[in-house]
Amino acid sequence: MVLSARSIEHFRKSYLPLTKEEEPERYRWTADGVLDRLPDAHSVKGKTYIVTGGHSGLGGEATRALAARGATVIVGSRSPSSAEKAIKDIQSAHPNADVRYIHLDLCDLDSVRQFVKDFHATGLPLNGLVCNAGVMFTPYGTTKQGFELQFGTNHVAHHLLIQLLMDDIVKSGGGRVVCVSSGGHSISPVRFHDLGFNHGKDYHKLESYGQSKTANILCAKAFNELYSAKGVECFSTHPGKCTIKTDIGRHMERSEIVGWASMDEEGNMHPGFKSIPEGAATQVYALTSPEITGKGGAYLMDSHIAEPLHDQARDVTGENSRHLYEVTEKLIAA
Repeated sequence: MVLSARSIEHFRKSYLPLTKEEEPERYRWTADGVLDRLPDAHSVKGKTYIVTGGHSGLGGEATRALAARGATVIVGSRSPSSAEKAIKDIQSAHPNADVRYIHLDLCDLDSVRQFVKDFHATGLPLNGLVCNAGVMFTPYGTTKQGFELQFGTNHVAHHLLIQLLMDDIVKSGGGRVVCVSSGGHSISPVRFHDLGFNHGKDYHKLESYGQSKTANILCAKAFNELYSAKGVECFSTHPGKCTIKTDIGRHMERSEIVGWASMDEEGNMHPGFKSIPEGAATQVYALTSPEITGKGGAYLMDSHIAEPLHDQARDVTGENSRHLYEVTEKLIAA
């Protein structure tokens, strides 16, 4: 499958680094900076959050920032060694940090269900969930249940996780759910006619990634519609021009990164890219900021509300998000 020049250009623009003059307000906010700006009444101290992929990259930074301020953070990861090392590093810097690991493999829905059981066994309340983990630009593959790998990992597994944990957040007095999307959603809508790319025969790694990131936006809208009246608001976020510097970009070809002006021939990232602390700011903002209370369903970037780039993701009527919710429920039940 060959992507259109328009789709590629949309993606390139999403990750094209900015000059200092082009940087919008809040572009250089960090996860720490977001939390330091919170009024005392909205402190994260004593609250419990789950962060999928909370052992590295943007998720690792969100975990560290929250735990450093007295929150209990549950790290969902499929790598015990990586998670335990991350927790050790956080607790070395912040001896009182309460960070715990529970195994979670988003390629297997049975693992998602077991994760929820293991979380319930802790007896902890739940004040928020950050669906941060994901894969990007992978070769064609499928999850244990047979879903195309990027769609199944980035969307279907997180949909199930949200569904199984929503009552916990409601019982804790309400809170937030954050679905980490990407400006890369502009590459592709959700292909309702063929989610699996004709069993891989029509697969394109960029289009697959774009589909999964559009799904993240629609997923947040759907759950917000269902649960906002019960005190749970859901948001989707674009981390900004930084993710190629994290583990999620490991499947990108060097020629692609250089070609999109993200890196020079010597391997140096463009100075206009965000650091990891800066990239984690928007998901932490979505999880905690009182500025966006009552605005659930919104898409955020640079710690403010933004407009999705793709028409399907804007979903003015709510029809697309409701349709995806119904389709995903059927996939999970099959």
